[in-house]
Amino acid sequence: MQWFGALLLVTALSVGAGALASLHLMSTFQRISESQKEVPEKPISSAFNANDRLRKITPVVTNLAAPPNAWIRMEASIVTDKLTEEEASIVVARIGEDVAAYLRTLTPAQIEGARGLQYLREDLNERALTRSSGKVRELIIETLVVQ
Repeated sequence: MQWFGALLLVTALSVGAGALASLHLMSTFQRISESQKEVPEKPISSAFNANDRLRKITPVVTNLAAPPNAWIRMEASIVTDKLTEEEASIVVARIGEDVAAYLRTLTPAQIEGARGLQYLREDLNERALTRSSGKVRELIIETLVVQ
């Protein structure tokens, strides 16, 4: 009988401790959710405007500078906003030629890894801005294959 009484006492203490812990967790959760409601949500802003257009550059396939048997194929697009269709086709052609000329000067070691890809992206963006007189907002590398 003493064991049964002790078992009931331990069970009652366990239920009480569990109830207190759950009440504490619920009050903490309510405080956190109320504090998050007070913070005004910022509207999601896009990096691009509604007027921007994505224009594809013809895929560039060319050999690299260093090993004679190394080839590169790149597909890219440019983001423009203030160009007519005629101006855009001219700018796309010029940038495509410039990209091909720039890729011919590279070696596989220069575009190896994340850092090399980042440098390539920055260089191509700078060249696109220069070639288009600032009318291109960004050059996006879609695919890049080095063989």
